[in-house]
Amino acid sequence: MNMLTKVALTVFLSTSISVQAASVWKVTDGENSVYFGGTIHILKAENLPLPSEYDRAYAASDKLVFETDIDGVKTAEFQQKMLSKLTLPDGMTLKSHLNDETYTALKRHLDSRGLPIVEFHRFRPSMVALIISVMEYEVNGLDQDGVDQIFATKAKVDGKAIEWFESVDEQLDFIVNLGGGDDNAMINYTLDEIQTLPTLIDDMLSSWRDGDLEKLNKSVVEAMEKTSPEIYTSLIIQRNNNWMPKIMQMLEDKPTEFVLVGAAHLAGKDSIFAKLEAKGYKIAKVK
Repeated sequence: MNMLTKVALTVFLSTSISVQAASVWKVTDGENSVYFGGTIHILKAENLPLPSEYDRAYAASDKLVFETDIDGVKTAEFQQKMLSKLTLPDGMTLKSHLNDETYTALKRHLDSRGLPIVEFHRFRPSMVALIISVMEYEVNGLDQDGVDQIFATKAKVDGKAIEWFESVDEQLDFIVNLGGGDDNAMINYTLDEIQTLPTLIDDMLSSWRDGDLEKLNKSVVEAMEKTSPEIYTSLIIQRNNNWMPKIMQMLEDKPTEFVLVGAAHLAGKDSIFAKLEAKGYKIAKVK
């Protein structure tokens, strides 16, 4: 998996053990059902194999629904488009997008990793933030295919129908606009997160594996909302709102879907589950 693919698949990670339960739920209105699986987009080797609850939901479903077209983000066409959109125009550099304090902090981090900052001068700050995040995830042992990739591959082999909430172009637009235009805030948020990443990863993986939405909300979702409200709004609130009409349609049709989205979308006051519960749907863990 090359770096651009890793960036595309990891963009919502900071949106990663015990084995008491899994992040798999069944939502029903009494007649129709939709399964939800919380995903981590990159995993550690020790997280595999996945809990059997995922396989049970997969077997009971007619169709899989992902955040985006996972095969699409790996095409040469998408990679080239992504590189083009995340590269600065001629005459502009990364330094011209950051204030002196942020640029110095970023340079200090890259120097500590043996990476000359000049190698990043042509990239937009959003691309730089994602690249250094991916590198840190790998340093901390997250180098395996995630839940979504595992089931996308399985569904393709089994000939099971696949859909997604967002096109690859919509995903790319999100990456380009990550941070809401405040480049300094986004780089600083990323650098701050890196300092606590080992603990964050452990909490995230534990919460995901256990299906502990309360812990996930406190350790990841609330922290994101507090430290970077702009990213929280675009990453969680806006996308959950955009997905809800499609989810409501799934709950009204006969095929049974298995929705696989980042676990952070299922936790907290603005989550998909909070919206479904407010509408009277019943949500139960798959056991």
